[in-house]
Amino acid sequence: MERTLERDSAVQKLPDEVDATFPKQRSVHTARSRRRAVLAGAVGNIVEWYDWTIYALFAVYFSEQIFPNSNPTASLLAALAVFAVGFVARPVGSVLLGRICDRVGRRAALSTTVTIMAITSLGIALVPTAASIGIWAAVILLALRIIQGLSLGGETSAVGAFLAESAPANRRGIFTSVYATTIMIGTLLGAAVGLLLTTVMTDAELSAFGWRIPFLIGGVLGIVGFFIRRGTRETLDRSVGHDPKPVRTVLAKHRASAAVTFVIVGAASLSFFGLISGFPALAKASGHSAQVAFEANTLALIGLVVLIPIFGWCSDRIGRRRLLILGFAGLALTCVPALMLLASGQVLAGQLIIVIPEAAVQAVLIGSLLERFPSRLRGSGFGLCFAFAVAVFGGTGPMISTWLVGNGSLVWFGVYVAVTCAVAAVVAVKMRETAFESLPE
Repeated sequence: MERTLERDSAVQKLPDEVDATFPKQRSVHTARSRRRAVLAGAVGNIVEWYDWTIYALFAVYFSEQIFPNSNPTASLLAALAVFAVGFVARPVGSVLLGRICDRVGRRAALSTTVTIMAITSLGIALVPTAASIGIWAAVILLALRIIQGLSLGGETSAVGAFLAESAPANRRGIFTSVYATTIMIGTLLGAAVGLLLTTVMTDAELSAFGWRIPFLIGGVLGIVGFFIRRGTRETLDRSVGHDPKPVRTVLAKHRASAAVTFVIVGAASLSFFGLISGFPALAKASGHSAQVAFEANTLALIGLVVLIPIFGWCSDRIGRRRLLILGFAGLALTCVPALMLLASGQVLAGQLIIVIPEAAVQAVLIGSLLERFPSRLRGSGFGLCFAFAVAVFGGTGPMISTWLVGNGSLVWFGVYVAVTCAVAAVVAVKMRETAFESLPE
């Protein structure tokens, strides 16, 4: 394990030298295929994360419709608990859909995940309220969220592998940063819909029926994503073969990479779901208007969309590891001040202060970790490590923050995130740099 985590002391190849492994394949066809690969990974991922995000954003409005309770905070906590359960399903989905990714192909996995997300989004939009069918409303919502969790568990590794394998060797950083960029675009789209609806509708209208509109939009976008993804080329090299027991192989032969993935992804997902994706609910629970919260969140997401590709481009030149260290250290230093600003009424400043370090982390997150796993383990093996970390840290983040806010302990959530990010920064210091190495077969 020490050998795996030690710094790479060897002389690293320059990016142009690495790209020599892609000799004279710069044909129009190849360039066009790569553009289509980026589009396919982008559009489906936008749909996936739009659907995932609007649940967190609109839970405050439909929680009392599905989970009626005399205490609004209790209803919201119940809705966020279902949000967390969806994350718990992600590791299972990473194994089930990861097998499709590693055996059948990346394209088949991508088409499957976006189809599932479209169907479940439409299902949530049409779910009856507790006033109509009682407890079955909560049961149906829980089932749909579990299925969505299965879908997103397979999406992450499939998109990451697809983008990395489609990229020239010296541009894997910017190619894989498309994954994080489209997460932000999907989240931004959800926030923009939230801003629009909170502007034109009252809270009563949103609670009564308005919350269904974003889920209907997600279903339609999913159908579009399916047709785009279905027409892409396959990147899986089937000559490598597949691992019949990928989970056992990862735990037996890639324990160090699995441990690094758990810590790095856990901290990154906690900071994102707790302080970016969950920020509007956090601000509203702190007594600020929904419109102000959505405006701040929208500006932050625009900043992330701009910065992530820039950091992805930089990682192809200076490496992924440095950006992880700087990003996590920055988050460790800014999380508590961000929530102190929010508590004092400075909503916009509280949101924007964490944008730059968050962008640095998210830009290289999936690329820096996926480069540590061989082709036959990128679907099930890597996907399981990634999904498990997100479930443990990211899935519980909004629920923990809401509970702390309800008990007047907002800043302590910032301490929790800061400590987690500080640990991740230490792990990043000990990581091996993989940016200038060939993808392992």
